[in-house]
Amino acid sequence: MSEPIEDYLDGLYAQLRTDPRSARRLLDEAADHLHGAAADFEEQGMSRLEAEREAVLRFGASEPIARADAGPTFAALLFDTGKAVTLLGGIGLVAVGLSGVVAGAMTALFGRQFVGGGLARSVFGGPPASVAEDAGDAVALRVLAGVVGIVVLAVLWTARRARPDSMRLRVLPAAYVDLVALVAFASATLLLAAASIDQVVQHAGHGTGFFLSGAVVALAGAVVYGLRAVRSVLHRTA
Repeated sequence: MSEPIEDYLDGLYAQLRTDPRSARRLLDEAADHLHGAAADFEEQGMSRLEAEREAVLRFGASEPIARADAGPTFAALLFDTGKAVTLLGGIGLVAVGLSGVVAGAMTALFGRQFVGGGLARSVFGGPPASVAEDAGDAVALRVLAGVVGIVVLAVLWTARRARPDSMRLRVLPAAYVDLVALVAFASATLLLAAASIDQVVQHAGHGTGFFLSGAVVALAGAVVYGLRAVRSVLHRTA
């Protein structure tokens, strides 16, 4: 006599590539769901055979279930890493763009000398470019990078809306992006703050805004992602 549910469970068991305890757990859960659904269909007037077939049909194919429970693979790790790097790159570019906006505000408030004065000499060791050129580059190139970052994040957001499961991290921990962003922004804050102090000491403050504008945005990013990382870790341990 045909037993659709038992046949389905046999097929699922044959495809599992996990440890015995996880396999038993998955089979028990699947069996409970299938038998419960079949009982409901019987109450609606179906025969037992029809009810089991309908339960199996609605439960779905066994291959995706077996793959989902197979555990992490190197390919899945690479895919997760690619998604995380792309997201972090987009966030970083947007931060650069915001620092350009801050640099523009500093130029308007404190003058071009504060943002661009003596910058080429201090950074590259060569003759200084014009103050206007330095200050203009500090704004225009960063804003352009920010636009690229917005495009990257928009593409990722669209992909996540279209296929939510494909964009979710499966191997890397959920807090991975937040923790990496925190470390990156905190490191950038320290380096840029040190460069700002050097400009004040070595060049009478000329060009300080070039670095200080980045430090301000990096500090804000470190605070935001620090809070997100703490929340993610606490949520995981709750």
